[in-house]
Amino acid sequence: MTRSPALLLLLLGALPSAEAARGPPRMADKVVPRQVARLGRTVRLQCPVEGDPPPLTMWTKDGRTIHSGWSRFRVLPQGLKVKEVEAEDAGVYVCKATNGFGSLSV
Repeated sequence: MTRSPALLLLLLGALPSAEAARGPPRMADKVVPRQVARLGRTVRLQCPVEGDPPPLTMWTKDGRTIHSGWSRFRVLPQGLKVKEVEAEDAGVYVCKATNGFGSLSV
């Protein structure tokens, strides 16, 4: 009877922790809901997400996908960089993070 509690503790210790659990992307930090940029400057928008496996990110501006043809825009691992900001760059930006377990839009 005295061995049962020790065995139970060993089994519980072998279970993966919640942090190590694989799953869909989740928020890693707070999102800045509104950013102001000066014309002609560079701005970085953050996409504070994490997941296991690490999610791939894509960005949209006003519902349009930002792709490599947008020469002043660069998708980075943790955000979006916009060089030489113009008035036309104002809008709603959304980061969508996706892995094999699901997706999250920020």
